Amino acid sequence: MISIVCVYNNEKILKRCLLDSLKKQSAKYELILLDNTNGKWKSAASALNNGGRIAKGDYIMFVHQDIDLPSPDWLEKVEEIISKISDLGIAGVAGMSEKGKNNEERGRGYISDSGEIWKCANPVKEPEEVQTLDECLFIIPKSVFSKIQFDEKIFDGWHYYAADYCLSVRERLGLKAYVIPAFVFHRSPRKNVKDILKYQIRLYRKHKKYFPKIFTTTGEISSRKILLRRIFSKIRPIYRKIFWEQLDVLLMKELSDCRTVLDLGCGYNSPVQFFNVSYSVGVEIFEPYLIESFKKGIHSEYIRADIRKVNFKPKSFDAVICIEVLEPLNKEEGIELIKKMEEWATKKIIITTPNGFLFQDAYHNNPFQEHKSGWTVKDFKELGFEVYGLGGWKRLRGYKGSLRYEPYIFWQVVSDVTQKMTFRLPNLSFQLFAVKRL
Repeated sequence: MISIVCVYNNEKILKRCLLDSLKKQSAKYELILLDNTNGKWKSAASALNNGGRIAKGDYIMFVHQDIDLPSPDWLEKVEEIISKISDLGIAGVAGMSEKGKNNEERGRGYISDSGEIWKCANPVKEPEEVQTLDECLFIIPKSVFSKIQFDEKIFDGWHYYAADYCLSVRERLGLKAYVIPAFVFHRSPRKNVKDILKYQIRLYRKHKKYFPKIFTTTGEISSRKILLRRIFSKIRPIYRKIFWEQLDVLLMKELSDCRTVLDLGCGYNSPVQFFNVSYSVGVEIFEPYLIESFKKGIHSEYIRADIRKVNFKPKSFDAVICIEVLEPLNKEEGIELIKKMEEWATKKIIITTPNGFLFQDAYHNNPFQEHKSGWTVKDFKELGFEVYGLGGWKRLRGYKGSLRYEPYIFWQVVSDVTQKMTFRLPNLSFQLFAVKRL
């Protein structure tokens, strides 16, 4: 039997993801929930050690609240897989091998994460040894956990406790970490990166004697990488202050006086999740995107509908936003939608779209991703919008807005530098940010 230990801080996400999928499981299991909504636990290590000590199963699965098991026999199959691994110290659904030139080549697993919801890094067909595992879901035999528990002293926060455990069981017990062929949905609404460098340094100092390079799902950790990240951590606040003309900053500013928001074509990872909005409605026609967003709890309410056909009462929302959604419509449909947005909003409407036509075919098996129209500064100004440029100089970017040239970091800096100019000269920019105040 598998004992399932989860420390949670969002009951809504817990119920929509983990608990909903556990109800459908055919195998018997023990569930240990650790409520951290009021900050009872100061670290993942302390919380999970508490849960692990009282677990009665042969295996203990430590899992995030936003994990969704896709099939009713998931637990049954996983227990069968891990029971056949003789030198098992810890198993998980995503991890990093020591083999490969970069993170993309080293990545192992079969997991749907929040960036690209069907993206799977090097799917494994059978258990494969890795150096470290991602913390979203991992399983430890009870017999191993009784010998080594999580390091509460060094990892007194919420990062790298699983990577530390992988390295510790290898050093102290000669056991291995494995990625197993067990697909899961990781419906993470956002990434918490607070104090991440601090715990990278602690992980490296603890294990550098045996592992001069540590490969994790958040990147390589070595003396050189730590030095670069330290430098970047000092520069980043200054950099952000200088190059503030970014989508998230502009949206936060524009929505600061808006309590209610209508998000048309909300997709699966809407930026609304990052702002303090009291009430929001997400409209999306593509069901997999809608389910993903619902599971993450991004919006207060959801409507599955074609944005060309949906209707609301006049003046229903403070703001109506349309983020990268106009271009899959033809021009006439887009203009008609903008007229409706003006009727529904009391304060402003916000639209982002590529500057001019940008070829894009359907992906994610979503036919509504195909672009059919291009919008210009002139188009928006004729409709009464203020228009700003985003994404830097247009010629630096290609398909889906990706940079055309390498190395990526250098050209990202170049793009940001050009952004200082194109923000006020949107005709030259890659992306348009259009605002109409009512």
